[in-house]
Amino acid sequence: MSSPRGKSAHSTAQSVRQLINAGAFDEVIRALDSGVLTSESGAATIAKLAAGRGAVDRALRELVSNWASHFASLDNSDFALQLETIKEAVALTDGEATQTEVVWTGPKVEGSYLRATRQVVQDIISAAHSELLVVGYWLAGKEDYEGIINDIIELMADAVARGVKVTMVLDEGEKGYGKNNRDTLIALWPKGVALPKLLTWKIPPDDKHLKLHAKVLVADRHDALVTSANLTMYALDRNMEMGVRAQGQPSERIAQHFDLLGHKEVLVPYAL
Repeated sequence: MSSPRGKSAHSTAQSVRQLINAGAFDEVIRALDSGVLTSESGAATIAKLAAGRGAVDRALRELVSNWASHFASLDNSDFALQLETIKEAVALTDGEATQTEVVWTGPKVEGSYLRATRQVVQDIISAAHSELLVVGYWLAGKEDYEGIINDIIELMADAVARGVKVTMVLDEGEKGYGKNNRDTLIALWPKGVALPKLLTWKIPPDDKHLKLHAKVLVADRHDALVTSANLTMYALDRNMEMGVRAQGQPSERIAQHFDLLGHKEVLVPYAL
């Protein structure tokens, strides 16, 4: 980007981004197509198009300056095509970008604004449109008071009811109160709603230390939470737990990884 051409290309791309963010990009393209905006346009024409929007005015000034200095051979139609190409490249890049968010369970600390694990879990489940993957080590039952887990289960059942394909991958070992995750889920699941697809890792009986210990939530292969928190009241509301929410490509890779585990029969049906 040290060459004049590189600097101009970067500056032009920045101007396009600013016009997109300001909601003025389509106006600029129309002005180019109609001949209102040209490489020779002056401050008065630019100010009229900007209509008092400072960011738009600055972006247009930079855009026209670059056009006149480095792309003068391009007519209005060609320059408009270049801007449209930059816009599409920006859209593709944004679509592939990963947005991350740190998620926290625990004491609130002044100056920290991390979102609560419980709220993020609820948001991801509620927003699922087509498929939902839930992976967990410990699902608490009715004994885990305050209704937090019941609310989470109801959200999953609502997802099933609206046509979301829900898959739960749960550890099969015995948990608190002498129960396992499968029996706990059945006890909590609303009557009249089909159970989700249940899978587990069939751990060899001669190794009592192995655990399906991952805690993961993925909606629509786009929105994932990887966390230390189990599906228990303490983990979602009172312990110190931390996770990372990733929206974008990593979510699809996580879902694909669990698809492969099922395809290779590492994960098997958690028999009812």
